[in-house]
Amino acid sequence: MQYDVVVMGSGAAGMTAALVAAKAGKKVALLERAGHFGGTTAISGGGIWIPGSPQAQAAGVEDSVETARDYALAVVGNRAERALINAYLDNGPEMVEWLESNSRVHFLLSPPSSDWYPDVAGAVDDGRLLAPAEYDGRNLDQNFDRLSKPREEFNAPGGMMIDLFDLPYIARLPAPGALWHMAKIAIRFAMDKKKLGRGSRLTMGTALAGRLLHSVIEAGVDLFENSPVEELLTEGGRVVGVRANLKSVSTEIRAADGVILASGGFSANAEMRKAYIPFAEKHVSILPYDNMGDGIAAGTSAGAAMGAENHANAVWAVASKRTRDDGYVERYAHLIDMSKPGCIAVDAAGKRFANEASVHFVEAMHATGTVPAHIIANAKFVKKYGMGLVLPGGGKIKEMVACGYMKSGATLTELAGKIGVDAAGLKASVAKVNADAASGKDSAFGKGDTQIDREIGDPKHEPNPCFGPVGDGPYYAIEIFPGDGSTTVGLKIDDQCRVTGESGGPIAGLWAAGLDANSIWQGKSPAHGCNIGPAMVTGFIAGRSISS
Repeated sequence: MQYDVVVMGSGAAGMTAALVAAKAGKKVALLERAGHFGGTTAISGGGIWIPGSPQAQAAGVEDSVETARDYALAVVGNRAERALINAYLDNGPEMVEWLESNSRVHFLLSPPSSDWYPDVAGAVDDGRLLAPAEYDGRNLDQNFDRLSKPREEFNAPGGMMIDLFDLPYIARLPAPGALWHMAKIAIRFAMDKKKLGRGSRLTMGTALAGRLLHSVIEAGVDLFENSPVEELLTEGGRVVGVRANLKSVSTEIRAADGVILASGGFSANAEMRKAYIPFAEKHVSILPYDNMGDGIAAGTSAGAAMGAENHANAVWAVASKRTRDDGYVERYAHLIDMSKPGCIAVDAAGKRFANEASVHFVEAMHATGTVPAHIIANAKFVKKYGMGLVLPGGGKIKEMVACGYMKSGATLTELAGKIGVDAAGLKASVAKVNADAASGKDSAFGKGDTQIDREIGDPKHEPNPCFGPVGDGPYYAIEIFPGDGSTTVGLKIDDQCRVTGESGGPIAGLWAAGLDANSIWQGKSPAHGCNIGPAMVTGFIAGRSISS
C-alpha cells in the first residue's frame, strides 16, 4: 500500500494532522488501534486553551498572546522550551481560524474558566478557553457507529450527553425554562436510543471527535480501525512507512513524505506506568485502554529521544473505580463533586490533608503519601450533588453501597470502621469543618478561596460556594486514587513537530503530535484545555510541516 502520509492515532492530534495534510493534496492513511475513532479526545472535555482566539477577539476579551506567553513561561519556569511554547501560542489562533474555514470543526468561547496559577502574572479568569460546539452525530450517516461512544460513568449518564452550556440550566432546575431545556434533551435522547442505539446529540470531546471525523472523511482520508502499528519502516536512516496489522494481516504501508505519531500516550501500559508514574500500582487512569504507548515505542525504536526533565509525567485527576458484573472497570473522574460544599477528603488518620476543590489535589496525595484516600459527605449532599458514580438525586446509592463502591454509616464512627480510618480523627476533622463553615472560611486549606475553586462550586451556597458543613448523618464514603487525564512524557520534538534523536537533530520522515510528543509545558499545564489544545496545534503544525 502506498500513501504520501501515514498518521498513527485518531484523537484530535491525529485527525487534525491528517486533515491538514489531506487538504494540502496529500494521500493520507489514518491507522487506529482501537475499534472506534476518537481516541482520548472522545472522552475528554474537548476544551482548548487558545489565547487570542478569533472568538475571544470577537467577544472583546482584553488579553494578548504576549501576556499569555509571559504567563506560560513563568508557570513552566526554567524547564521551558521557549521555541515549542512560541510555536503553540503563535499557531493556535491561526489553527482555529483555519478549521473554521476548512472543516466541520466549530468552537465557542467557553464559560468562564480561570488559569490554574492565579498568582502568576498574566493569569486571567476568562477568555482563553474554547469549547467545541455540540454536534449532531446523525451527520456521520453510516459512519456514526465508527465514532467512540461517550463514557456513561463520566459525562453521559445512561448515554445522554450533557454539555458545559447545560450546567446553568441544571443549576436552575426545576424552574420552568430550565426544566423544558433538559426535557427536550431527554426526549431527543430517548428517541435516538430507540432508533440509533445511542444519543445523537454529542457534546464536549465527543462532539469535537465527531466533527473531526466528519471532516477527515470529507477530505478523503482513508481510515483503518482495529489496525495497530507493529513497527516503523526505515531506509537509510529515514522513516518511510509502517508495518501494521490490517484485518489480522501484517501489512506494509509506505509513506512517501513520512509518518506522524499521535497514538495517545501510554496510560494503559503497565510497564511504562511503573517507569514514569508515582504509586503506579494504585494509579487509576481514566484514559482508554488502547493507549498502550505504541507511538512512543515505535519512535524510540527508530532512535527518538524521550523527554526526561518534566515537572510531572501526567496531568493528574482524582479517580475512583468499580468493577461491574461483566468485568468492565468503570472509572470516574472527580471533577465536580469534590468542589461542592460539604465534601471532605481524609487520610487513614481521618484528617484532611488538602483543598478538595484544588486542581492540584493529586499532587497533595503524592506529596503526603495519602494513596488511597476517602471522600466523605452526608446523605443530603449526595442526593443534592451526586458523588462519584452516584448521580444527583441519589437513585444509585443502594446499588453502589451493595457492590462496595460506596460505604455507608449512620454515624461517623460506624463509617470510619467500614473504611478503615481513625474514628477520633475523622470526628475531629468534621467538627472543625462544621465550625469553620459558619463563616465560610476554610481555615485549614482555603477551600473556595480562589476563583478557580469557585467555578465548580455551588453558586447558590453562601458565603463560600465550595465550603460548607458536613452536617448530620447518615454518611457516605468513596475510596479515591491518584489518576490521570493525560500522560505528558513522550518523544522530544522541535518547533515543526519533527521527532528528534539523541543528537538533537530531527529524524527524517518522522513527526509526533499530541500525547506521543513530550509535553510542551514539561508536565505543568497552565490551565484547562492544555491537553487537547496542544494535541490539535501540534497536529496542525505536523500536518503542515510534513506537507511542505
